[in-house]
Amino acid sequence: MTDQRFTELLGKQLAGELSPEESTEFKSLLATHAGYQQEYQSLNAYFSQKEAPGKHIDEVFDRISARITPVEVNRIHPLKTKTNYSIWLKIAAVIVLIAGGLLAYKAFLTTIQPTNDLVWKLASTPTKSVKKLTLADGTSVTLNAVSELKYPANFTGHTREVYLSGEAFFDVHKDAAHPFIIHTNKIQVKVLGTAFDVKAYQNDAFTETTLIRGRVEVQLNNNTGQKYVLQPKDKFVLNNQKNEASMKRLTYYAGEDPNTIIETSWTSNKLAFKNSDFSTISNQFERRYGIKIVLESEKLKDLKFTGQFIHENITEVLDALKMIEHFNYKIKGQTIYIYP
Repeated sequence: MTDQRFTELLGKQLAGELSPEESTEFKSLLATHAGYQQEYQSLNAYFSQKEAPGKHIDEVFDRISARITPVEVNRIHPLKTKTNYSIWLKIAAVIVLIAGGLLAYKAFLTTIQPTNDLVWKLASTPTKSVKKLTLADGTSVTLNAVSELKYPANFTGHTREVYLSGEAFFDVHKDAAHPFIIHTNKIQVKVLGTAFDVKAYQNDAFTETTLIRGRVEVQLNNNTGQKYVLQPKDKFVLNNQKNEASMKRLTYYAGEDPNTIIETSWTSNKLAFKNSDFSTISNQFERRYGIKIVLESEKLKDLKFTGQFIHENITEVLDALKMIEHFNYKIKGQTIYIYP
């Protein structure tokens, strides 16, 4: 199943023209593909607008015409005569967003394949899942839940480049002549041979790179002149909203035991956090347990917690946290509502 097919079904969903079979297919894609879930959730508010977005209608359609062929347009949008202009424009805007790469966490998937004829592969993980893979150069990658890695079947040229959405731990095969580069929505990380974690979830407040051994260089995508060089135990942190970068030290759960590093605890199937706010922890819960967390009070988002769990289910975790700070919760289907 291709990203193009998902885009087709998404467009028809907006037009209200999904057949029963296509509706089933669309729901199946959302349920089994982490990236599609994120994309649909991010665009959901956009789709619900009553007014057609954008003021320059002709420009929107010109952009679509430049990106997709008439055959593809007809295949994606077999519009009936009753379909109104507002729906047309909404569908147009969605295709521009996806095909143009304006959805930052999906940008690496829609990048045009380089002219050096690299064959690209895609590894993805849904919620409640961690995947390990070895790249052609011997680099090992552990991919966290709700993450995607685009990488070539074989590396060619002077660099080894991959594209990450989500979180991954890299143990890069040393090759001084061919730097390894990880591209994310906000930053790119350049290494020669080292072990480190990159966390770049679209819905998290921060983008992070934590170095375990070796040496890495981080630069912001919108400021290539500013570079940050990390030494072991350093952590680069970027505030995604303010676009402010800082350097910190990695976090230990207990003393300086290397087996209790918070930033890489997920690779050992541990759910660990130290003095983290409830909003941040909730994102971890969603990815680990495949549920939706709704914090019904702004004050709840700022509550701080420290904890470490391995085999506990979500209710056991929440019950433990309730002993630290007072809150209540109720479960409806796959959604947990937390309230004062």
